[in-house]
Amino acid sequence: MTPPLRCDGLGREIAGRPLYRNLCARFTPSTVTAIVGPNGAGKSTLLRDLAGLRAPQRGAVRLGDALIAELDAAARARALAYLPQATPLAYDLTVADVVMLGRTPFLSRFAGPSAEDHRAVDRAIERVGLAVAASRPLSSLSGGERQRVMLARMLATEAPVLLLDEPTAALDVGHALAFMDLCRELAAGGRTVIAALHDLDLARRSADAARTGIRAPRCA
Repeated sequence: MTPPLRCDGLGREIAGRPLYRNLCARFTPSTVTAIVGPNGAGKSTLLRDLAGLRAPQRGAVRLGDALIAELDAAARARALAYLPQATPLAYDLTVADVVMLGRTPFLSRFAGPSAEDHRAVDRAIERVGLAVAASRPLSSLSGGERQRVMLARMLATEAPVLLLDEPTAALDVGHALAFMDLCRELAAGGRTVIAALHDLDLARRSADAARTGIRAPRCA
């Protein structure tokens, strides 16, 4: 079973302004956690700290007993998949090509994708319901479909922990609900899902422990 992701005493300041102090949180498999707060509160910064994209100013982030900051880039990418708000890509790439980028941590420097890499890409595309579009260029898809392609790229890593930064910001209500329903399905399959969301109703609907409110570390 995948160990929990946790932060202990996490803190960061920007230009002397504290975004969060002494933050302690535990993110367990099979759950969806919503990080909520107004624009500028530090949600994106917190996700990047949890993803290990930089060393925290204070405190530590661990996956089980392993310090995220001490993992090499490939090992970190296999353990945690991160979806930023904006992902610039060449729109002439096909859906399958984009999703194959998620297999980068597994590829040999001198060899092309293996049969298992292709199977992982096929599984990821199927999981987000875009199998019929696998050979289509990204530019031919709607905004909601492109966002599902980005999620498929995350899934192709087969990382147990998924961190998503405002994944529904550019989607209409119907696509946003469908996207978060898919995240709930992924959590039901054993993944740990952490999403920064600005829509409180969507967070309440999608996050675990809704009976007692949104289970989310809140930025100071």
